[in-house]
Amino acid sequence: MLLIYNILVGFAFIFILPFVIWKYKAGFFKKVSIGLNERFGLYNIPQGKYILLHASSVGELKTVEIFVRGIKKRFPEKRIIILTMTPYGYRYAYDNRLGDEVAFAPIDIPFFVERVFNKITPEMLILVESELWPNLIFSAKGKGAKIVSINARMSDRSFKRYGFIREFMSEIVNSLDLICARENSDAEKFSYLGYGRAKVKKTGNMKYDGLLSGRPVPQKMPEDFGFSSEDMILVAGSTRDNEEEVVLWAYKNLFKDIPNLKIIIAPRYPERCKDVAALLQKIGITFVERSAFKDNVSFHGKQCLLLDTIGELAAAYSTASVVFVGGSLYPGAGGHNILEPAALGKAVVFGKYMSNFKEPSESLVAASAAYIAYDKEDLYNKLLQLLNNEQTRNECGARARNIVHNQVGATERNIEIISDMLTMS
Repeated sequence: MLLIYNILVGFAFIFILPFVIWKYKAGFFKKVSIGLNERFGLYNIPQGKYILLHASSVGELKTVEIFVRGIKKRFPEKRIIILTMTPYGYRYAYDNRLGDEVAFAPIDIPFFVERVFNKITPEMLILVESELWPNLIFSAKGKGAKIVSINARMSDRSFKRYGFIREFMSEIVNSLDLICARENSDAEKFSYLGYGRAKVKKTGNMKYDGLLSGRPVPQKMPEDFGFSSEDMILVAGSTRDNEEEVVLWAYKNLFKDIPNLKIIIAPRYPERCKDVAALLQKIGITFVERSAFKDNVSFHGKQCLLLDTIGELAAAYSTASVVFVGGSLYPGAGGHNILEPAALGKAVVFGKYMSNFKEPSESLVAASAAYIAYDKEDLYNKLLQLLNNEQTRNECGARARNIVHNQVGATERNIEIISDMLTMS
């Protein structure tokens, strides 16, 4: 099965490479050039023994930031390499000085992965959340590394796909020395794929700790984003394709009854902001892009702030009257981080597709600390209910904040487990 996987990945790489090169030369896709040598396994870092931590994107890096600093504090003599997949993730890790080195993870082809390990001796490979790259895992294991997955999760969509290649997935997960699962449902999925249930530890969701123990979220006033103190603000965060149409339909109808209602809309991927801007123009909602507003463009008379900048979503949440979290109205994405606005004491609404945050979403809804919107009419009704009742909003937000505060501790549990393994190695 590994041979088939490598053949498929190899063909995909050969097929895609000319397209990427053409896009780059045409000036459409320049960010692919960032870290290109590292993606091919050519690392310009000192040779030696390292702990490798693979965290794909900014969200995962924020989740493990306290964890990385905790391990470094306990083992200052050990060197840590942060492997990431995206330019934004690389910039976050580099700017915040996570680990001793930051590099792009190699493409999961044996030749590129082996290049990395010709220079680096892996003491431990730590995989964050859903990262299961076969060649990286098998190669590190062959070099004698301990392999651990922390904050491990498996979406329902991935679980169904893995079921078709259960024997191969069993080989992959059984190469891991330990799985520290976020939730009971995640632990059961790994167990079904062939990993001994006794070897899976449910340590909890580290995102709770990142929200409360990391760098404090800058508390912003509505005026900081161009609004007045009299405005009510709906923040739609991490929205995906097709969701903006639903959210903006709800907003236009809400605006008829609440004329001081403004909206901040933050697409999950900043490169989609042009499409969202075109949609706003088409349906007649006046807006300003955040990047332009920071250059002193007037917001007066506008209805919408399009958040086309990086790293400001949490600050935007802090200004919200009500928050909608995207990736949840349609199947596929599995929902995005509802804990961030909950930790800020905000009333949160999300769709019914929340497999990535199954237990937190169920806990919030069960405690009347958040609301599920099942379709666009239901989204409108839930938002109207919250916007029209300040007491309901405040009580909902207070319950949400308490739930987040009561779930801390996963990071410290994982630090203890990894520290024991490093001490014994």
